[in-house]
Amino acid sequence: MFFISAFLKDILEYIVQFVGNYGWSVVVFTLVIRIALLPLDIKSKKSMRRMTELQPKMEVLQKKYANDKEKLNQKLSELYRKEKVNPMSSCLPMLLSMPILFCMWDAMRVVANEHTVKMLLAMRDGVFDPANMQSWLWIKNVFQPDSFMATIVPTVGDKLSGIAEVSGTLLTKENLDAVREFLTTPEYAAIAAQFGADKTIYSAPALFWTINIPAQFNGLFILPILAFVSQYLTTKLTSAGQPQQQKQNAMMTWMFPIMSLFFCASYNAAFAIYWVAVNVFMLAQQVLLTWYYDKKSPKQEVVKA
Repeated sequence: MFFISAFLKDILEYIVQFVGNYGWSVVVFTLVIRIALLPLDIKSKKSMRRMTELQPKMEVLQKKYANDKEKLNQKLSELYRKEKVNPMSSCLPMLLSMPILFCMWDAMRVVANEHTVKMLLAMRDGVFDPANMQSWLWIKNVFQPDSFMATIVPTVGDKLSGIAEVSGTLLTKENLDAVREFLTTPEYAAIAAQFGADKTIYSAPALFWTINIPAQFNGLFILPILAFVSQYLTTKLTSAGQPQQQKQNAMMTWMFPIMSLFFCASYNAAFAIYWVAVNVFMLAQQVLLTWYYDKKSPKQEVVKA
């Protein structure tokens, strides 16, 4: 997994050289990944449609062999072979997308940590230019969460506990020790004050945590909300027209959106941009493929058992 994460990080860094902004580079990177997976997505869509067409026959077999699971599985396998359908082919894009998602999370974690350390070292040396901070649309720093509870820069005394050493990067023990020490100095306190990281304008206890709103917050919590909505729509659209899958994925319909909301609210905005972009591109792709196949065969012949 580390090799894949490093490979994805190299691709992203290459794109950044041409685009010049990490937020838009992540969008371009996502588009490249979706284009690379497009042949598998098309194959998956075809398989899903064939499974939908075979649903009447499958229901007949399920009723006929309701008390004989072994016989039912045998007859279903014979039906799949006869119709040249592979039920697992519709799952292949998901099996590939999930590892890529987690590898991308790891890659963006390293990228965000590198830039945070680089920024703090520059502040320590007195050569930091706020204009060089990576902003994107409403987000002031894509290496911090898109949230009204997140500061633009690390807070004074932050231990940076989520940052670990990674070989071949700026994340060396020497650099990490240096920035952690710098975060406790009066010099950094003065810098943090300029970005509102020294004051909390609102604080209130929530269910399992405390809501703290800094004087200047990094984002507006838009990406986490978009991640929730787009993940919900993606899950619903993917299982549309497949009654069996809809029943099995009833819990997943809500679990995945809630999980995406948590990740995108907790981690850096650059990764949240990737998550939302993936869902948006997948939604557009599903709509276009559905439209294309519906136009190609507007009337599906009723399958007789």
